[in-house]
Amino acid sequence: MSPSALYFITGSPGAGKTTLLKRVVADYYPAGVEQSLGVTPSLSTTQLVVERVPSAALTSTLTSAIHSLCDAAYDTPTAPLFESLGPGEHLLGFQGTVLVSHLMWVTRWLQPAGARALKTSYVEMVATAPDSQRRGYASALLEKFVSCAGDYDLAALCPATEGLYARLGWRFWQGPLYARKDGRLLATPEERVMILILPRTPLLDLDAPLSVEWRPGEVW
Repeated sequence: MSPSALYFITGSPGAGKTTLLKRVVADYYPAGVEQSLGVTPSLSTTQLVVERVPSAALTSTLTSAIHSLCDAAYDTPTAPLFESLGPGEHLLGFQGTVLVSHLMWVTRWLQPAGARALKTSYVEMVATAPDSQRRGYASALLEKFVSCAGDYDLAALCPATEGLYARLGWRFWQGPLYARKDGRLLATPEERVMILILPRTPLLDLDAPLSVEWRPGEVW
């Protein structure tokens, strides 16, 4: 399977869609990549084109665009944050050839007390360019993300704000949170985590203690 895929999210059929797709591809990939993608997307929109790209396949141009977008959205340099997160999968939202929205996920292992560790798609760096906000782009990426997480037991994130995620079905974990490090559980009472139930998610007690493997930087 190709490392990248293009998705068309909203809009209606009409002229110019093929031109749009080729323009997006040409700006970020070598010639002939349309064939190497291994997909034939439905050309159904001029509104938002969503592309899935693993970190290892990001070009320097795309990496720079992602960092610039997230720097502006979070009003802080984000390259160190990306470095601490490590490799993952990215969803990139384009208007024309301009990157306007981003999210990524990494694989983590969340473990409810007394239960097995769950392979978790942990969402990070959800961001939309300041001049493109309040147009539903982040919601579109989050909705597309669900279809990309089919081989995970659970989805989770540490939200900056609640409303966007609550509207899409994410729920706060109510029990105490911990980080697993060197065989110990370290309490993280200042943290809050939201989860999203996926088709493979087992029955959960949201009031039970929940732990995650420790990592440098932002543990949750």
